[in-house]
Amino acid sequence: MSDQPSDQAAALFGAVSQAYAAHRPTYPERFFADFAARCPGHQRVWDCGCGSGQASLALAEHFEQVVASDASSEQLQLAPQHPRIRWLQAQADSVPLEPASVDGVLVAAAVHWFAGEAFNAEVQRVARPGAVMAWIGYLPLQLQQPDLQRQLDRFYGTTLEPWWPSQRRWVDQSYAGLPFPGEEWPFPTDQWIERHWSLSDLLGYLASWSAVSNARRSGVDPLQALELELRRDWPGDGAEVLQVRWPFMGRWGVINA
Repeated sequence: MSDQPSDQAAALFGAVSQAYAAHRPTYPERFFADFAARCPGHQRVWDCGCGSGQASLALAEHFEQVVASDASSEQLQLAPQHPRIRWLQAQADSVPLEPASVDGVLVAAAVHWFAGEAFNAEVQRVARPGAVMAWIGYLPLQLQQPDLQRQLDRFYGTTLEPWWPSQRRWVDQSYAGLPFPGEEWPFPTDQWIERHWSLSDLLGYLASWSAVSNARRSGVDPLQALELELRRDWPGDGAEVLQVRWPFMGRWGVINA
C-alpha cells in the first residue's frame, strides 16, 4: 500500500467496494437543492471522491452534467450508468477538466483523504467565478436503544482505535482544521440521515468501514465478536428493523478565484 493518503483510500475502499455500494447511506435531498441554488449556474458540477456514486445521483437531479471522479477503479465499476454523469478515474489533484469549467465542487465523505494545497489548487483551477464547494459527511450513527448504542460506541472508539487511519480524526471534527480555499458559510445543523435497518443491514454497513478493512487485512475480524454482542440485545434476534440516524455535517462556501 502506498503512503499517499489518496492511494490508501483507493486500496481500502476498493477492497470493500461492493459493501460500500450496497450499504453506505445517501445524503439529505434538501441539502443538494440548497447547494445547487447557491451555485452560479447548473451546467456542470464536479463530484470528487465519488466512490460508487452515492452523491452523484443526487447532483444529477440539479445539474446538466456531473463529472464524478474517484481514484478507485473498483468503486467506479459499481457506479450506475446515468445520462448526466461522466465517471472518471482520477486523483483529486489532477482531474481532466478544463480551467474555469465547473459551477460547483462537492466532496462526500472523502475530503479527509486528500485535502490540502494540491487539491485546493485544482479546485481553484477548474472553478468558475462564484463557484461553490461543499464537503459533506456524517458523524457516528445513533440508535435509540441505549445498550446497542453503548456497544457501537465501544466498537468505534475502543475496539477499532488501532485500525482507524489517522485521517479519521478530521471526520470526528466535522472537517474542522482542514484548509478551505474560499469564503465559508455556516453549515446547516438541522439535517439528519435516517434509515431503518435490521442487524444484517447494520453489519453490512460496518463492514465498509476503513478500520474494519484494515483489521481484516491484518488477519483480524472485529465484526465477529460485535455481532454476537449486538444480537443478544437486538429485538427479534437481529431481524427487527430499527431506526438508525447519523448527524449530517460538513463545510461549504464560495471558492476563491
